[in-house]
Amino acid sequence: VVFCYFGKHHLLSVNALISYFFWPVNLKEYLQYPDFTVVVQYGRLVIGCAFMTPDVKVSEAYIPFLLVHPDFQHCGIGKIMLYHLIQSCQGKDITLHVSVDNPAMLLYQQFGFKVDQFCVNFYEKYYPPSYHHSKHAFLMRL
Repeated sequence: VVFCYFGKHHLLSVNALISYFFWPVNLKEYLQYPDFTVVVQYGRLVIGCAFMTPDVKVSEAYIPFLLVHPDFQHCGIGKIMLYHLIQSCQGKDITLHVSVDNPAMLLYQQFGFKVDQFCVNFYEKYYPPSYHHSKHAFLMRL
């Protein structure tokens, strides 16, 4: 397993991974912020990624995506990616949204993230009506 920064050669694979497990995206803008990204590969296969927008506000950064393919979860990959993002933005508040039924919330709490706000139907604009998980989210803050 190899951890690296997000590069142009990852764009198609990462977009496909995020689009499959979340919703259609184009993460091209994150090529500007390689220090605030992580891509995880097993051989040539992208199995995880994490992204942070470092300048949402003067003193705040935002994590829009942190994903580990289900076949590779519970191996510590998410912890390493989250640790890297936190280290890359010390001195700033870091926020993220997480679905209320997403077990990744436990990972965020291990790092000290606290629930800041309950967001009703936060994911409604991203997922179809047939989506079977909660569309509500917690805004979490470190």
